[in-house]
Parts: sequence; structure tokens; C-alpha cells
Amino acid sequence: MLSAMPSTAASLSARERLIATAAELLATGGLRSVTARALADLTGQSASAVNYHFAGREGLLAATFEAAAERVAHMRAAWAASLRAGPPPEAFASWFAAFNLQRVAAAPPFLVLREMRHDAARSPAHRGLARHELEASDAFWRQATAAFQLPPGAAEACADFAEAILGIHGGPPDHPDQTAWLIESVNRHCARLRGARGATSGWDGWRQLARSRAGLIDRVEAPPAGGAGRIAAAAAEVLGRDGLAGLTHRAVAAEVGLSLAAVSGAFPSRVSLVRAAFDHLIASIHTVRGGVVPDPGDRRPIAELAQEMAEALFDAEGAAPAGLLALDELLSAAIREPDLRRDAEDLRASRGENSAVLLLRMSHATDPVDGLDAHILSIVATGAMRSAYALEPEMRRAWLATRITASITALFG
Repeated sequence: MLSAMPSTAASLSARERLIATAAELLATGGLRSVTARALADLTGQSASAVNYHFAGREGLLAATFEAAAERVAHMRAAWAASLRAGPPPEAFASWFAAFNLQRVAAAPPFLVLREMRHDAARSPAHRGLARHELEASDAFWRQATAAFQLPPGAAEACADFAEAILGIHGGPPDHPDQTAWLIESVNRHCARLRGARGATSGWDGWRQLARSRAGLIDRVEAPPAGGAGRIAAAAAEVLGRDGLAGLTHRAVAAEVGLSLAAVSGAFPSRVSLVRAAFDHLIASIHTVRGGVVPDPGDRRPIAELAQEMAEALFDAEGAAPAGLLALDELLSAAIREPDLRRDAEDLRASRGENSAVLLLRMSHATDPVDGLDAHILSIVATGAMRSAYALEPEMRRAWLATRITASITALFG
């Protein structure tokens, strides 16, 4: 929990205190938590200080995003320096694991940048900053993968894996096995890039353990029936369109066409409304997965499958489906809200089921694929989708198809 910051802090100016506090609020509560009242309470400054120093909330957010990007740039520079001696290719897995573990441990600046990407998905306000950060990330990964002599496409696969992994394993771990699960995923990802899939375990044990530990294999609850079900579906739609900040009883009532009293009667608190939205999404995605059966005779080139995936993730205007945006909100919120951890665990442990269907439809692969491979592809595709938020909407689908083609080719081609 945040505590009030004394206004006499000698090490920071008033402007710097506002940026530091906004960053902490973004990392712990998301965009909706950055309010004039919260900033005034925590910094001891007046409510008008944001306007005085930044000409408004958007100016403060831009300065906070820039400060986080600068911190991340310093971290990348330190990691790039470790490559100057020309590391052996076989050291890549340990280097990549250490990098991702540091990202998870040093989460706040990365969480701030993730909020920037979420905002860029729906609003152009900070899209330029998000695009600059995407370019900086890609440049770093081109340098790193070249140093380890990895194949073309490895930079894209690594950039998007690292982008997504924070939303899967970031924040305080639910269980000690989260680190083991991350390392198992990293090892397979790196083995695939080095063409050494046969040298790694096919166990996929930590993901399966997570599912069995919480009873998630058998726990797919039916969505509520009647009016409550309609309200939950409307809440999920609002969540995907407007984010957590826009998920209010009034907004859901307008979406579903019911009175405010009817929505509040079904779900009295905001927490219960958020959980209803998430439960609806989780039940819906399990229903879709359960009905997908790959056709063994349907084999397609990688580029064609990547295009199909891009079309599923972005429509012709570059908008992502509300359900996918809402699921992304769930993973972010679960880092901050313990009541949602179980829902996030379900999503983590179920990740990759649709990707398994896609892999089975590939026209060729260097080795047989399994559930852990599908989990890896799902991570990379999620990261690519988040990266695409930085682009103008009309560019997203084509860019994503090219990006996923490069990553799948490097990993499985």
C-alpha cells in the first residue's frame, strides 16, 4: 500500500516527486489510480500542482512514461555491455533467463511501460512514446541475438517473449514454482531458437502442476444465467473497450440496457462486477477451446497461418477484440489485486491451447511439437499483439502478420 510522501523530501524536487508517485500508482493501480487527489495525498502538494508542472494529467503521464523508458534503457545498456566479449551461443539460455528474471524482479518501470501500451491500444495520446519504446526494444534484441549468432527472426521472438512474460509471471509470485515455470519456458524457447529442441525436456510439468494445484483442469464454471449472465457479458464488453477505469455500474447498465439498480442489485460492489466480467471471459474462452478440433489434412505455410492469427487479433481497422483486451486487463490487474489471482492462474495454465491447434496445422516443422511449444507460441503472440498497440491502427494487422511469421519461422520452421 502506498503511504504519504513527505513534501520536504530533500532528494527530489516537487516535479520529480509527482513523477515518482505517478509511476508507483501506475505500477500498483494502473491508469485509473493516477488522480489529482491521490497525487496530492501522497506528495503533500496541492491538487493544482499537476497543472502547474505538467499542464495537466496527460503531460504528467507522458513525463512518467518517459522516465520509465529511460530507466529501462539503462538496464538494457547494462545487459548489452555483457555481450561485448562475444558470449558462446550455448550460453544464450542462461543469459536470457537471467534477463527475464530481472525484468520480473525489477517490475515497476516495466509495469509503467505496459500501462503505456495498454493506453496506446485505445488512445493515440501516448502512441508516439510507445512506438519509440518498441523501436528501442527491437534494436536491443537485434544486437543481443546477433551476439549469440541466432537465426533471423530470433530478435522478434525474443522481444515479444520478454514483453509478454511480465504479464504472465510478473509481480509478487503466487507460488514459488512461478520461477521454475518461467525457466522451463525460457529453456524451451531458447532451445527452439538454437535448433536443439531434442535436447530439452518435454515435461511441461510446472504449467500442469499449476492447473492441478488449483483444480483448474476440471474447474470451468458455467456463466450465470438470465439477467446476471447478460450483465456479466456486458461488463466484459465494457472492460475490453474502456479498460478497468471505464468498468462502472453505470457504464454496464448503459451497455446492457438495464437500470442502474438492476446492475447494482446483481453485483453490489465493483469487485463483484469485475469478477463477473472475468468469469464470463474465462468461461467463454474455455468453451471456444473445447470446440476446436484440428483437421489432420489441413496443413498450411507459416506465413498463411500467421496472417490468420493476425486477422483474429486485429480487425481490418486495427482494433483488437474487446475480449482479448479484457483478458489482458485481467493479467495486469491480477498483479495488483490478490482477489483476482486465481482467475489469472487459470489463464496462465490454460495458455497455448489455441496455439496448439495452429502448430498442428503447420505444413512442416523441424521437430514434433507439444504443449510446451504451444505455450511458448502463445507467449510470443501475446507479446507481439501488445507491441502492435504502439502502431497506428491501420498498420497493425499487416505488421503483426509479418512479425509472427518471423517468430514462428525462427522457432519452428
